[in-house]
Amino acid sequence: MNRKDILVIDDDRDLTQSLKAYFEARGFGVRTAHSGGDGMREIENARPDIILLDIMMDSDADGFNLAYKLKEDKEKGEIPIIILSGFTDYLESRSGSFEFVMGRDWPATEFIKKPAALADIDQAVRRLLA
Repeated sequence: MNRKDILVIDDDRDLTQSLKAYFEARGFGVRTAHSGGDGMREIENARPDIILLDIMMDSDADGFNLAYKLKEDKEKGEIPIIILSGFTDYLESRSGSFEFVMGRDWPATEFIKKPAALADIDQAVRRLLA
């Protein structure tokens, strides 16, 4: 099996380091970025096989903006994106509908609510890379 590369984009440096250590110990290549802009630079530098993306970073929609930008790109739009966020709490307190809040379709392949067990993230990554 070729080594798969994961890009973790999250402003929580403790989380990015935990995910990096966890997945590297399991044979993945892992790069990290701490903002949507840094994440896009990493993607343009070397395309990852999958992206783990937080929604709320520098601005309230930093992760969403990046996800939408990627989905609109012909080549980058094929990269699976797993959004890791506690944003569902916000949705549930509002309307329960992503489209109601954002006015657009969901930009990610999968959503995992934070805090998440590493095993759950691992399972989603492996399933999407299979």
